[in-house]
Amino acid sequence: MQNNKYEIISPNELGRRYTVRFKQYEYTDPIEQTEWLISEHGCGPTAIATILASFGYNETPITVAQKMLFNEFGFLSNGYYDGVNGVSMIYCLNELINHYNFKIEYEIVKINYDNPEHMKDKVLSMIKDGYMAIVNVGPNENAFSKVGHYIVITSLNKNNNEFYISNPYIEGDTQTDITFSYEQIVKDIYKDTFDFLMIRKKI
Repeated sequence: MQNNKYEIISPNELGRRYTVRFKQYEYTDPIEQTEWLISEHGCGPTAIATILASFGYNETPITVAQKMLFNEFGFLSNGYYDGVNGVSMIYCLNELINHYNFKIEYEIVKINYDNPEHMKDKVLSMIKDGYMAIVNVGPNENAFSKVGHYIVITSLNKNNNEFYISNPYIEGDTQTDITFSYEQIVKDIYKDTFDFLMIRKKI
């Protein structure tokens, strides 16, 4: 099922989870009171919205972006206006947990790039255990976009131990049924960020 701004990805027998994949590139109107465009800058809010909506929360890239861009008094926060980075992603998650009472939890899994296989079992185990993961890829052209970009690891294929992903940009339209190995994700990670930002609904 789909419309012009999102599609519903159904579970399958190989372990793919129900996912609401928002299409960042379709959000071409500025966020109200700003000139900030999700289509240009909003892969971070879109990734968070994808996870929240997949967990059953009534959130969209617009509502998440508003939580990231505006402070508690309704004014633009200068620290988050020009772009979205790892700091503002964690800020948003903490706001969702502490201010909006979302029943979610997160963990940052950093890897040693000289020995990334050391964390592979942990990452796979957490995805099996109900976590989804936000990963920042780039900044150069990669398997998921032509620039730096946030994608979501949604689930694990039990046959090949590779990841299903939700890519909010247009390349993601053809990646729904494709799986990607841990090694491919690590190869494309933007190494100055949190690596694997694991998020799940509290049990």
